[in-house]
Formats: sequence, C-alpha cells, structure tokens
Amino acid sequence: MCVNAIPGCGTRRRPLLRVGRIGSRTHWKLLLLYPWGEMSWTAWGVPVMVIGVLALAIAALLAYLSWSSLKLVSIPLKGRHVVITGGSSGIGLEVAKLAAAEGARISLVARDLSKLADAKSIVTEYCRQNLQGEEKINTYSADVKSFESTRLAIAAAVGHSGPIEVLLLSHGVSRVLTFDDSTIEDFDHILDTNLKGNIHTIKAALPHIKSSKAVPAAISIFSSQAGLVGVYGYAAYSASKFALRGLAECLQQELVDRNIRLSLVYPPDTMTPGYMEDQKTMPEITRILSQATTPMDPVSVARSALTGLKAGHFHIDCNFEGAALSLVCAGMSPQPSFLRALTEILSMGILRVVALFVQKSWYDTILQAKQKECQPKKTQ
Repeated sequence: MCVNAIPGCGTRRRPLLRVGRIGSRTHWKLLLLYPWGEMSWTAWGVPVMVIGVLALAIAALLAYLSWSSLKLVSIPLKGRHVVITGGSSGIGLEVAKLAAAEGARISLVARDLSKLADAKSIVTEYCRQNLQGEEKINTYSADVKSFESTRLAIAAAVGHSGPIEVLLLSHGVSRVLTFDDSTIEDFDHILDTNLKGNIHTIKAALPHIKSSKAVPAAISIFSSQAGLVGVYGYAAYSASKFALRGLAECLQQELVDRNIRLSLVYPPDTMTPGYMEDQKTMPEITRILSQATTPMDPVSVARSALTGLKAGHFHIDCNFEGAALSLVCAGMSPQPSFLRALTEILSMGILRVVALFVQKSWYDTILQAKQKECQPKKTQ
C-alpha cells in the first residue's frame, strides 16, 4: 500500500511513506527522496535526533525561565552605598576605583590604616582624572578574622553612609604550599580569612542590606579558579575557596525572597601584591603547571567582576579558562541567564572531555617531576 505517492518520478512512482510487514508486525518506513535516490533512515536519523533534542532543550529552558524566580536583573551602582573588603590594594582597590567612577558611595574595609589612606587618595585621584565630580569615599579598619572587629567597621560605615546596597568581598590570602609543608597555623590563617572572613562580613552586613530600600541589592563573593578545580600546592587555599560556593548557593536560596542577588567571581592568577608574595614559596611543580596560563592584571579582573555583578550573574568569570571551568563545573548551581544555561547544556560534554585531557597532562607532569626528584644527583 502506498500513501502520498509523489508525481513526476517516471512511470514508476516512489512512495514517500511505505507500509510493510515483518512477520506479524506492521512497520512504517520513511523514504527521503533525492535526485540520487533513496536515503535510508540510518543516514539521517542521528541529525534528526540531535535537532529534536536541541529543540526540546530550548523549549524546556524557555518554560523554566518563564516561571523561574531567579532571572537576570540590572544592579546599578550610581548613588548606592558599596562596601568593599580588601579594598586597600589589588583587585579590591581597582573595583573601588571603577565603582566610585560610576557614582557609588564607597566604604573601603581593610586592616592597615596607612594603606587605606593611600587607597582613598588613589581612588580620589582616579575620579578626578575621569571627571566624575565629587567622590564619596570612606575607609574603615577591620580584621575580617574577628567578627567583633568586622561588626564595628560595618556599623560605622552604615552610620556614615546609610544601609548597604552592594557588598563586595574581595579580601583573601594564600600560601602556596603542599599539604605536607603547610602547618596547622597556615590552614587556620587561610580558612579564617578566606572562609570565616566572608561569613563574619556577611553576618555583620546582612541586616543592613535587608534594611535597604534599593532593590535588587547584591553580595559578590570573590572566589578563585582554584575554587573550581584543585591545583597542586593549593590545598589550604582551594579548600577555603571551594567552601565559598556552598555558602553562596545556600545564601541565594535564603535571600531570593528579599531580592538580594549573590554572585561568585572566579579570578585567575592576578598580578597583585599577594600573587608576587606567593612566588617566594611556590613549589616547582606548581610553577610548571601555572606556566600554561598568563596572569591577568587586576584592572581587567575588577572590570569583569563589576560587569557580571551589574548584570545579575551568579557565576562571574574573568577569562576564557574561567568561563570553561564555570561551565563544566555548573552542576546544581543556580543559573539566571538563559543563554548561559543553554551554553552549559550544550558544552558540558565536550568540556568534560577536554578537562580529562588537561587532568592527564597535569598528572603526567607531576609524576615526571616526582621521578626527577627521586633520581640521584650526579656528582661533579
């Protein structure tokens, strides 16, 4: 039996759809007709299935975003009270310059009073050179490892500049040492600063963020690419940065009803005073592995951080490697961006393959270096 026979094919017409029987079962066979004849389902089945899967993925994403409570939002900085920890140097200082140039009221929090005074002068001069009018910059000394010290600094900032509308946590320390070479004091210092320092600051600032009438408010936590993948020599540092993702994901769920947006920034190696200090203790294997990437300048990292924050992104990467890492490590994290969610779905498989090759290269490098260390040195 032939259905929908195609005219113009000579005396013998080829059916587009043919019904046949195999044993006791009826089956349908689709024949795609081209000038060179029939193309089998095997030749076209895979592309058709891929297109179908993509269509379903897009439809599912559109349906999800149509009712999702977490969407991209615009978070302006002009006229808002922006508190920046670690703002006396490095990335935090560059963030302060850019935010002040956009008209934000800046509160810088760091330990060293003299560095804070220098930072205020630098930000003031930057605004003057960029013709941004009168800047509003205040500084407060605090050690984020101490909750009481942090609470007092935050209270002083709020008393002077009003409720906090944007909180940027750019402070952090690192010591590039293997686990064996790291002391318990090293772990305590890094975890107390990078993890508990964020907890202390958010705990002190959150009531004042909730009291702000400006919405959406924002909390931006500076993690690291080492907070997405473990790297030789960063045992303590990676542990502290990995923990920040869990903190941010939980906080975003708890604060979504208050229209407070969380974000995680993943800077790569960055030419900051801390990075230069790390070079003094960096294990040789870590040095070899890090040669594959070029350190970024803090200005570029700060610009990426503010761009992502203002757009309402949860994951904020600063370069190509960071983008690939955040995509392949997306997992169960929230994703307010449709395009980013679609990219995660489509790229995760191939990026996982790439990641396996990268890991193999790292382990090969580590084993070769270890074998070289074990070889007896030649005597002169």
